[in-house]
Amino acid sequence: MANLIEIRNGTVVSNEDPDDAYLPVSTPISRPDGHYVAIGMDVEGPFSAQEARDRLDHLKEATRMELEDDDRRGQT
Repeated sequence: MANLIEIRNGTVVSNEDPDDAYLPVSTPISRPDGHYVAIGMDVEGPFSAQEARDRLDHLKEATRMELEDDDRRGQT
């Protein structure tokens, strides 16, 4: 699932998912400073902290809606 990370000076300094095996804190990464939405090894950004949170919320809502649509189709 997607989560938020923060990159400073080429290193992941914060990751909302403490069990993230792909981008744990202290992972070197060649990206500008900022907040990112991480999905596995892919990162989207940089964003401000609020923009990253908004983007993550949008992705979660889109996923929820898609799963609900799949459930509805499976029930008819």
